[in-house]
Amino acid sequence: MNKTGDTFESFIDIVRRLRQECPWDREQTFETLKPYLVEEVYEALQAIDDKDFNKLAEELGDMLLHVVMLSVFAEQAKKFKIDDVINSIAAKMVRRHPHVFGKAKAKDKYAVWKRWEKIKRGEGRGTKGRRKGMLDSIPRSLPALYRADKVQRRAARVGFDWDAVAGAWDKVHEELDEIHEIMPNAECRMTNEGKIRLKEELGDLLFSVVNVARKLDLDAEEALQAANNKFMRRFGQIEKKLQKKKMTLAQMDALWDKVKAAEK
Repeated sequence: MNKTGDTFESFIDIVRRLRQECPWDREQTFETLKPYLVEEVYEALQAIDDKDFNKLAEELGDMLLHVVMLSVFAEQAKKFKIDDVINSIAAKMVRRHPHVFGKAKAKDKYAVWKRWEKIKRGEGRGTKGRRKGMLDSIPRSLPALYRADKVQRRAARVGFDWDAVAGAWDKVHEELDEIHEIMPNAECRMTNEGKIRLKEELGDLLFSVVNVARKLDLDAEEALQAANNKFMRRFGQIEKKLQKKKMTLAQMDALWDKVKAAEK
């Protein structure tokens, strides 16, 4: 076995030992590791955004730990082994890249995507023998903006898409108009039925905004995270002032404008 293989086998042995001898590791289950797994993925994303490659190496190690640990859990439950995980993804990559490992041709990424979806649809069926749709494999647990973008991109691969960004913008305005129709005036309280309708329309509006971002080749999730970071940075200046004295909303608005102008 080569050095990388030896290192990997040694790491698997470490995880197996932790599972046997560490009180915390012994108590973990597939379910209890879910939030930690999600957290590690986001920490890796943060390292990429920060271009901190030492940190990225560390976070990828944490992600690998979860892959191996979950595989060890499955091994103990006699469900599958780590070899099955590796062999499965290796076979999938070869199978879905016939333009690399076979004689097929792919002139651009769109041809790759089209063939990928065709191969994927032919690979199996869902529960009760039902063939899965092309959107069924998108995890429901994804962040909403990421999931909306992924849904839209997959639908676009078969031509279900606006021809230009103008159509997506029109849809945004259409959703805004529908929200205005539902919203009561300032003196009225919204009924429960109205709140349900408003929630639905707000969801449609957000979905439409993601469509605009996608058509402009922008990442809606990253755009909103950038807006979050910007707000936090600017509000931090207001917070410093609030620690020294109370401020009215008008004073805070004026300070906000001052901070905003200074950034530009």
